[in-house]
Amino acid sequence: MVILAFAFAIAIRYSFIYMGESTDYDVKGIDVSLYQGEIDWSGLHSEGLDFAFIKATEGADYVDRNFEGYWKAANLTPMRISAYHFLSYDSSGHDQAQNYISTVKRTWGMLPPCIDVEFYGSYEYDHPSKDKMHEILDEMLTELEDHYGMQPIIYTNKYIYSKYISGHYDDYRIWISDFDVSDNLPDGRDWTFCQYTFDGYSDSIAGGEKKVDLDVFNGSKWDLRLLK
Repeated sequence: MVILAFAFAIAIRYSFIYMGESTDYDVKGIDVSLYQGEIDWSGLHSEGLDFAFIKATEGADYVDRNFEGYWKAANLTPMRISAYHFLSYDSSGHDQAQNYISTVKRTWGMLPPCIDVEFYGSYEYDHPSKDKMHEILDEMLTELEDHYGMQPIIYTNKYIYSKYISGHYDDYRIWISDFDVSDNLPDGRDWTFCQYTFDGYSDSIAGGEKKVDLDVFNGSKWDLRLLK
């Protein structure tokens, strides 16, 4: 019995089951950056994942060194793939858009581009003004939509959504970070994607040695296939 219990625990550990949270949403995915190291993308798809967000760029000149390899390998699977950009408040939306566009080539079947809007460094304590954020974000959103022909997705947390995004970007799909997996956004709108934990594991991610963020899609597999 001890051996069986141990085997069961290992099986749970190396699946995309997060012991502290549960979710009723069936369409699941991940978001990754260079931190995750080696990734077996075919293995992730065989585990039942349907989509992934891969970090591509940050600010006006940073490119995630694992992006190109991840992007090529992930797009060889049936998963829907998006590349995300970490927004900086220290460079223009134009410069950041050009960094993204020069890094992320338009790929058939790709999910819309995503912009990650959160606070970092000194901005965690001294938040940027709404006008500053909106000026940078507006410019980048417009340029990405013009280039890719798809309206970008905005990633953020509930605080930033309530204070900066709600009422200003109501036409944009939202990828919300919310460990409670609330049914709606704080203003009652529907979210499109939800990041529900930072503590996922898979033996397809660095041999199971590193955590990975887990996400769900607010819709069916067919809805995800049609999203553009």
